Amino acid sequence: MQKAKRLSAFLLAVLMAAGLMSGCGEQKELTQTLDLRAAVCSQITSLDPAKSTQRAEQSVFYMLYENLMRFADDGTGRAVLREGMAREYKTETNYDGTVTYTFKLRSSANWSDGTRVKARDFVYAWQRLVDPRTDSPNHALLSMVKGYDVARKTGNAKALAVKAENDSTFTVTLAAPCAYFLSGVCTAVATMPLREDALQADAEGWATSPNLLSNGAYQIGVWTPEEYLQLRRSPTYYESKLVGVDTLRIVFAPDAEEAYRLYEEGKVDYVASPPRRALEDDTGQTAPSAAALPLCSTYCVLYNHISDYFNDADVRRAFDLSIDRAAIAAAMGAGAVPATGLVSAGVASGTDAPEDFRTVGGVLCAIDEEEYEKRCVSAVGSLKRAGYSTGREFPAIELLYVEDERTHDAVWELQRMWSEQLSVSMLPRALPREEFDSRIAAGDYEIAADWIVPPYNDAMGFLDRFSAMGPLDQIFYSSETYDVLLGVARASENLAARAAFLHDAETLLLEDGALSPLCFDSVTYLLRDGLHGVYHDGLGRVYFNGLSATENAAP
Repeated sequence: MQKAKRLSAFLLAVLMAAGLMSGCGEQKELTQTLDLRAAVCSQITSLDPAKSTQRAEQSVFYMLYENLMRFADDGTGRAVLREGMAREYKTETNYDGTVTYTFKLRSSANWSDGTRVKARDFVYAWQRLVDPRTDSPNHALLSMVKGYDVARKTGNAKALAVKAENDSTFTVTLAAPCAYFLSGVCTAVATMPLREDALQADAEGWATSPNLLSNGAYQIGVWTPEEYLQLRRSPTYYESKLVGVDTLRIVFAPDAEEAYRLYEEGKVDYVASPPRRALEDDTGQTAPSAAALPLCSTYCVLYNHISDYFNDADVRRAFDLSIDRAAIAAAMGAGAVPATGLVSAGVASGTDAPEDFRTVGGVLCAIDEEEYEKRCVSAVGSLKRAGYSTGREFPAIELLYVEDERTHDAVWELQRMWSEQLSVSMLPRALPREEFDSRIAAGDYEIAADWIVPPYNDAMGFLDRFSAMGPLDQIFYSSETYDVLLGVARASENLAARAAFLHDAETLLLEDGALSPLCFDSVTYLLRDGLHGVYHDGLGRVYFNGLSATENAAP
């Protein structure tokens, strides 16, 4: 069976009479009737925005909900920031250094029951997010908002500085400037608006109800929890007539292999992150166009700094120096490229400069294959300085990871490198995600490998998690200098100065051998021939709003 592959940079939507744009640049209604079947995630058990943590399922939330700001297609398949529920906003720096954002909501913004979206819907959702009783894993997303610390400590969510001035005006005051507030917080799933009356009417079942109230481009049609979620274009959405897909069926696939099987059998039209064999040509080589768009995602080796063995910087450096990142990326497969730092390619610079953060920061990790043998000699010397005359003296330990097709091969390639170059005995051990996260959080590990995925497209999202002051301390790294650099960056009103402090923090983190970035990732997907206009953002979330079909599209 011939494979219909769409693995290149995202396609510009076909300009048709029934398309989104006319020759003079005016918007027109879509007149096509289009149904789409997509495999983007495994089974969804709840549609509570405050509780969502899985990147794959968040695409579905963006279909159902819309935040103050949104991501739109720039015409080339890349997502750019645009106004969403807010038709406009303004900022004001106050005398005490705080910053107030004022959002004016669209008069045409409605819930799926026809009720207008009001400012108090955002107030309720944001206060609920930080309320300890909600037990949201995403509460730190609002840590820059004035009153956050008080709300978390006292349980008084009303201490959070958010306010509905009237039905159409929502204000929020930040304790200090935040460069990613609009793009990272005001677009996030966790801060989507919620109707308090709907939650109070069905406190236990609202997030699993087929009658869920939504304010996005789609609303729920049919929800069969173990099989699929069928969405239909929402007539109450303010741009409903511009939404390309009338009916969108999200077919739940437990893994990439099952999703690809459904694609080959013609049961789905779109597959996110398909298996490697779907991305390789007949010779087994990765298709040149497989890496379509950089993801904010870096696969890393995590060293436990409070363990008996990896609290020694020389040990960490020995393990890092003996890593061949090109080989790891090859083992990872399509979309992976050797990591040149912790902050991945594609992350915004945080300034007005066109270059991304990684381009400006340069190469901080060793990726030169020709120098690999020299690095391995240095690695042996570093291990000796740590007191191990030979790697055989180093204790046999486990390398924890969450297994899938890609990570399995990459982790065993790591094991081979450390065995051959350092004579270290290391046994990879795959764990379910929940158990893995639990052990990492408890410090119950020596060494591990995992994807570092920031909650927003900004370097701070990568770096903050390794600060003693950050929301998630995975490696128990301790550096006063590092914490100071991040603290100054958070408080800086100058974007260029902020970016400089973040670059310095990343450099320090890697010079200390705090962790070992291995490879960056990219969006890969399959889209049925004849379909166009799908786009993705930097966190890999997919949007079907502008999708259209040519006349010869497969039924």
